[in-house]
Amino acid sequence: MSLEFSSRTRSQNINILKNEPLDVLVIGGGIVGAAVIRDLALNGGIKTGLIEQADFASGTSGASSQLIHGGFRYLAKRDISLVKQARKEREILLHIAPNLVKPIPLAILRYKGDPYPLAGIQLAARYYNHLSQSDHAEKSKLLRDAQKIQDMVGPVATDALKGCVVLWDSKVDDARLTLATLKNAYQNGGIVANYVQFLRFIDNANTPDALHRIIAKDTLSKQCFEITAKKVVSTVGPWTDQIWCKDPSYDGKPRLETKNAKGIHIILPACVGGKSSVQYGVIAVTQAEKLQNEKQRAIFLLPGEHNTSIIGTTETTPEAEPESVQPSKEEVDYLISETQRIFPSLSYNHTSIIGTYAGVRPLIATNNSKQMGDKDGRNFVSREHIITESASGVLYVYGGKLTTHRLIAEETADYLTEMLNVHRHCKTAVCPLSIAITEGIIEYSTNTSQSATYQPEINTIPDIDRERLIQRYGSAGYYKINELIQQDAVLSEPITTSLPFLKAEILYAFWGEMAMTLEDLLWRRTRIGWTKGQGIDIAPNIAQFIGESNDWSQDRIETEVANYVNRIKWLNQNL
Repeated sequence: MSLEFSSRTRSQNINILKNEPLDVLVIGGGIVGAAVIRDLALNGGIKTGLIEQADFASGTSGASSQLIHGGFRYLAKRDISLVKQARKEREILLHIAPNLVKPIPLAILRYKGDPYPLAGIQLAARYYNHLSQSDHAEKSKLLRDAQKIQDMVGPVATDALKGCVVLWDSKVDDARLTLATLKNAYQNGGIVANYVQFLRFIDNANTPDALHRIIAKDTLSKQCFEITAKKVVSTVGPWTDQIWCKDPSYDGKPRLETKNAKGIHIILPACVGGKSSVQYGVIAVTQAEKLQNEKQRAIFLLPGEHNTSIIGTTETTPEAEPESVQPSKEEVDYLISETQRIFPSLSYNHTSIIGTYAGVRPLIATNNSKQMGDKDGRNFVSREHIITESASGVLYVYGGKLTTHRLIAEETADYLTEMLNVHRHCKTAVCPLSIAITEGIIEYSTNTSQSATYQPEINTIPDIDRERLIQRYGSAGYYKINELIQQDAVLSEPITTSLPFLKAEILYAFWGEMAMTLEDLLWRRTRIGWTKGQGIDIAPNIAQFIGESNDWSQDRIETEVANYVNRIKWLNQNL
């Protein structure tokens, strides 16, 4: 199995999907689908494929608050089991993906009039941290001195500030976590392809083998083809109804009552960050709802990459299909207003905003108040998940969140292995996502039947870049980038003077990360789209560089640039 994960890999995988029956086909290349195929691949004995209609993590899984968190607010709902689950999953992710999942202290600010007393928050934070077995340095603390709080997190408003409580969660680049999970699945035998759209089921009621047959479309070549599998799993999040209404057993009614909640984020020049060498995030209770006597929310103000901050999130009802959601003017106004209130000295306004993004969270709702409602009988929306099978045998995964994606996949794989009568041995909690190095040799498969090694050449990359590259791409990615530079020293140059990305990194995104478009590169592989200018000014030069290495025509280069620029303008339409 090659370390390569490119357009050529994609073509080879599509050819397998066309010609070889699968045991399991996963529809949806977000974090849950990625985790399902990884679990099945690591389990062994199951031939599994995955298709994603756009790029990996191009939906909800690439539009989160970039946190792995235990759901501190669920302690107030007394949903202790959910919090314990999430805290355990955080521990696992810290262990298997230490280069991607990083601990972060979060300062919960409390001002006069905010709900919950400071002492109560501290008590809950102690219990919350007690549920974690991480480094003993991860201890909650209470601060009341306004100057110390500002030194720690930045110039927050001190009028009526009662203090803050610090607890620990983790930050992650959600798109890169999804990609790493998919690559690990591929390296262990999973068959993965992006830009392959599910179109419809072929009714299998009259076929003797009772196999599921679907029609899919390669959206790049525009070719349609058939995929055959014993089991089909839908992990498409807010797109689930679009799959269910094409199910052969569809009866015209939703099998579950679901509620999709749109959440947006804005990216600003760094506001979070004091004199401490440790990067803190901030959680604050919003005030805008008070005037309408509505329930107040909490927002996150988190340190981003390249001297930025990420602010979010909102929760509104989406008015468009999941792929068409964008931040509204009202939502942007809300977040910038709350940020300005919390950091009054920084004079933020709409012109300060670097960029915005939006996603749709698939939440589970039900009218069965005895089962999922609160004590007053009101409907309850849950972030927990449900795995259910339709009469035609299609498996649907509803709900869930970034933090618990591995657990959701484990439960899904438990069910599938039982149905397929395959020996079950879940390895996802112990096998690392990043490829390991043993005495300078990279071992890149945990499946012994496909194991292989790669011996890197002598390192030629400065230490400052070496550390960043290993953190971002893992050991194998770093060594491949180093190899590219050894072959051509020009590739050690930065792609632009304003950002640290090397030319070799740009090539690696297409050779080792299945980037297919300029947007894939700028928005998800590198997050250049989340930096000042959003890469619009350098997009033509980057596209030209990519085109020369990937045999793109000049028309293709110009189209890629135009598509990216239009996408950014559309996202920022309501600024």
